[in-house]
Amino acid sequence: MNLKEVKALIDQLSKAEHAYYVLNNPIMSDGEYDKLFNSLKKIEEDNPELLMEDSPTQRVTETPSDAFESVEHQGRMYSLDNIENSKELEKWFERLEKITDSTIYPVTIEPKIDGLAISLIYVDGLLKRGLTRGDGVVGEDVTHNVKTIRNIPLRLKEDVKGTVEIRGEVYMPTDSFNNLNKQRKEDSATLDLLKEKNKADLTEDEKNNLQRIRKEGTNIFINSRNAAAGSLRQKDASITSTRDLRLLAYQLIYHDKEVQNQFHSKNNDFMGVLGFETNNIKISNSQKEIEKNIDVIKDSRNKYLYQIDGAVLKVDSLQTQDELGFTSKSPRWAVAFKFPSEEQTTVLKDIKLQTGRTGAITPVAVLEPVIVGGARVSSATLHNPDEIKRKDLRINDHVIIRRAGDVIPEVVAPIKERRDGNQNIWDLPKECPCGESSIEYFEDEKVPRCKEKLSCNIAQKESIIFFGSKSGLDIDGLGKETVDTLLENKLIKGIGDLYKLDFNDLIDLPSWEEKKTTNLLSALKKSVETSPESLLTALGIRFVGKRTAQTLIKNFNSIDGILDAERDNIENIHGISKSVSESIFEWKSNKKNIELIETLKDSGFKFDKKNRSSKSFLAGNTFVITGTLETYTRQEIVDLIENLGGTVTTAVSKNTNYLVYGSNPGSKYDKANSLNIDLLDEVNFKDLISKYKKSS
Repeated sequence: MNLKEVKALIDQLSKAEHAYYVLNNPIMSDGEYDKLFNSLKKIEEDNPELLMEDSPTQRVTETPSDAFESVEHQGRMYSLDNIENSKELEKWFERLEKITDSTIYPVTIEPKIDGLAISLIYVDGLLKRGLTRGDGVVGEDVTHNVKTIRNIPLRLKEDVKGTVEIRGEVYMPTDSFNNLNKQRKEDSATLDLLKEKNKADLTEDEKNNLQRIRKEGTNIFINSRNAAAGSLRQKDASITSTRDLRLLAYQLIYHDKEVQNQFHSKNNDFMGVLGFETNNIKISNSQKEIEKNIDVIKDSRNKYLYQIDGAVLKVDSLQTQDELGFTSKSPRWAVAFKFPSEEQTTVLKDIKLQTGRTGAITPVAVLEPVIVGGARVSSATLHNPDEIKRKDLRINDHVIIRRAGDVIPEVVAPIKERRDGNQNIWDLPKECPCGESSIEYFEDEKVPRCKEKLSCNIAQKESIIFFGSKSGLDIDGLGKETVDTLLENKLIKGIGDLYKLDFNDLIDLPSWEEKKTTNLLSALKKSVETSPESLLTALGIRFVGKRTAQTLIKNFNSIDGILDAERDNIENIHGISKSVSESIFEWKSNKKNIELIETLKDSGFKFDKKNRSSKSFLAGNTFVITGTLETYTRQEIVDLIENLGGTVTTAVSKNTNYLVYGSNPGSKYDKANSLNIDLLDEVNFKDLISKYKKSS
C-alpha cells in the first residue's frame, strides 16, 4: 500500500461521509463504509508514515493538552440586532440608507437556526482549529470535538490556498435530540437497578454498561441547543462522536486574499462546493418580497430538521456590507427577524428583589415552574417597578410566560379574567435586600437603587463574583460558593482583599484542602498578568463591557487616563454613549473605588497599554468614511484610525476633521466639501498614516 492508494481510500470514505451527512443521499451501505474504514485504520497502524491529517480515522482522538484554551478570533464574531415586525424592518432600512449611497438590495433571507456559533479555520484546505463564539473576541478551542462532526470536512473539497474561515451553527437534529433524552432516561433507570446489585455479582456486560452510563451522564437536556453545547464541551471526544451533531455553515471569510465572490449568496453556494451543509437562501429586492419570504420560513418552522427562532436578513453585496460596517455590538448590514416565542400560563407566586453589582435593584417574578419552549422556567425578570405597574401584575395572578427570543423568560401579561380575589397588589419595599439601607427610586431613572449604591454589601459581593467570573478575569476557583465562604469567614470585604490572601488564611476553611488552596492562590497570582482592557471590564463599571473597555483603552492608553479624562473627551469617542461617561464618573466618585485602584496597582496589575505614545497621533480628530474603497476595507480604515487615537463617525458635521472617500462618494462628499472639511482619497489617507510611521 502506497501513499497514492491511501489518499484514494481517504477520498472514497470522505465522499461517502459527504453524501450521507450533507447531501442526505448515501452512496454506500454502513457495512461497506465500516469495512473500508477498518481497512484504512489497519494500514495506518502498520504504516504510521501513511497517516494523513484528513483521514476519517482522525475524527476521534485523545483530548489534547490545549483543549478548551481561550483563543482570540482572527476577526470578531458579532451578535445580531433583533427586529420583530414590519415597522422595525422599515426603520432598519432607513438607518442603512443614511449611512451609504449604495443600493441596499438585494437582501438575502435565510432561517435563523437556534444552535451554537462556531468558527472553523482551514489552512491550505486542512481543518486546523475549531473555536466557540465565546464573547465574540475570544473563544474556546474545541477542535478535538469539532472533528467528530461528520458533515464537517477535514479537508475542503476544492483546493483553496491560505487561511479560510467558515462560520456556522452546530446543531442537533430534533429527532436525534429526542432519542438522546429517551436513552438518558432509560440509562437513569438502568443505573438505579445496577446500583442495587452487589458489585461482585455484576456481569462483565453490566460493568461495561455501568461505566458507559457514568461516563456519559443521565441528566436530561433542556433543549437541542443545550444538548449541542454540552456535547461540544465534552473532554472525551469519543462521547461527542456518539452524538448526532451537524454544522450549518453561514459565512465564508478569506483571511489571506481578496474575496473572490462579491456577494454573500455566491459565497453561500461556494461553501456548498467546499463540502458544507448550508442554508437555502432566498433573495429579495423589496420589503414586500422580504416579508413574504419571512412568512414562508415562519409557516415552515416545524418542518426543519433543527429548531429555528427567526430569519436572518443580510445585505447581499459584500461591498455594501463593507460600507455599512459595524456598531460596537453588531454588523449594520445584517439583522435577525425574530418569530413570536412560545407562550405558557402559570402562577405568579411572589415578587422578590435582586441587587446587582452596581447597587441596581431588579424585581424578579417567582413562578410556579412551567416548561416553555423546552426549558423549565421558575423565575423571570420584571425589569423595574414601572413595568409591573404598566402590566398590572399582582401576586397570585395567572400570567402568560414567554421566552423572549426563545432564551430569556418574560412575563407578558396577567389573565385578569381568572382573578378570584386572592390577588395582592405589589408595592416596592422601602428596604434594600441587604438589610442595611433604604431603596432610592427616581422616576426618571426607572431603576431602584440601594442608597449605599456601590457600597451596598450585596453589590460588593456581586462585584467580587463578577470580577472572578468568565465575564471578568475568569479566575479559576473563585465562584459564588468560594466568595460566600470568604465573606462569611471575614477574610475579604472587597476585590482588593483577594490579593492579600495567603495559604494560612485559606487552609483552615471548612472542606478546604491543600490542592484547592494552592489552586486558588495560583489563579489569583496569574490574574495579575491580565491586560488593562480585561481589568477595566472586570471592575464592573456600568455600561463598560469588553468592547467598550477596549475602545476606551485604545483612546486613553491606560485606566488612569480614562479616570482622569473629562466627560466630553469620553463622549466624543465613536461608539461611546453619554451613559458610559456618567457611569465612569459615578464609579470614580466613590472613595472605596479609588482605594481599590491603588490596591490593584500595589498587587502588580498593568494599568498602561504598551507603546503608549503610538496611540495619540490622531487624537482629537474625527473621521467619516464614504464611497467604494479599493485599497482598504472600511473596517481596516476604522481600525487604523482608532488604533492611532482618532474617532470614526457615520455622519458629516461641523465637528468632522477628515472625510476619507472612495469612488462614488455621494452626498457626504458634497456636504464635507461645503463645510471645508479636509478630503482624503485612499492615497492621501495612506500618506497621512505614513507620516505617523516616519515620525514614530
